[in-house]
Amino acid sequence: MTRLLRLAGQPLLLLISIGLWMLFGGDSAAAPITVITMLAVLFILERWQARRRDWRQSIGEKVTLAGAWIVLGAILGLITIGYEQILYGLPLPEQSAAIWPHSLPWPVQAMLLFLVSDLVYYWIHRAIHTWPWLWRASGHGVHHAFHNLHAVNAGVTHPFELLLLALPIALIGTVFSIDPAVVAAGVVLLGTNSQLVHANLDLGAPGIRWIVTTGADHRVHHSMVREQSDRNYACNAIIWDRLFGTHAIGEVSQTGTGSHQPDPLHLALLPFRKAGRRGTSG
Repeated sequence: MTRLLRLAGQPLLLLISIGLWMLFGGDSAAAPITVITMLAVLFILERWQARRRDWRQSIGEKVTLAGAWIVLGAILGLITIGYEQILYGLPLPEQSAAIWPHSLPWPVQAMLLFLVSDLVYYWIHRAIHTWPWLWRASGHGVHHAFHNLHAVNAGVTHPFELLLLALPIALIGTVFSIDPAVVAAGVVLLGTNSQLVHANLDLGAPGIRWIVTTGADHRVHHSMVREQSDRNYACNAIIWDRLFGTHAIGEVSQTGTGSHQPDPLHLALLPFRKAGRRGTSG
């Protein structure tokens, strides 16, 4: 099993997520159910096949983070719906819908949406790390503050940042009039892969690592060493970091932004505190 996860785990789990989504109905309502189911699968794998056993979380920690994940996920969904309603009310050019390749098979469209939406977020994410005021205002420091990453960390951030996380998929889906089922499939791929790259698992596949972000890539982004964490901005499609010169590889001994993980109250108040230096140098 360890070898299977290392050589083919990531694409296999992504395929399983799409299969579950189709089994659950293959529509917008099935997307969050699928992502939650995949999180439960990863909880089991992390207990059974942990990449680093010293990173393993207690049941109490997992339950607390899972509760936060569910609440924040619901808020993210509501924000996405709100964006869609606002965008549908705008006078968008009729030609924009013609740009999207609607005639392609839905799996191809879903993968294209996966890539394009992460291109939009790549630049948002890069701006957050470049401008201290945006780092603070978005509360992105909450997501980076956690030591010992696990799949559940993918959806745990400050509520302020959800406004930025929801924007790419809503913007692209609305502007190009993409079929809601294709958008839902894209959400499943994005949500599942985001959990995979945060998971405490040795997941990979040689054939996809040039295009799709892996756990090795994303752990670098969460490194306590700032020179590493200011790299690998594409949470799902690492091809953008490769193209724009921000890709990095390397070993990561510890994730987080300080010697101690802040308590929940401190995390909630991060956007209202004076921005400090993130992580360490060297």
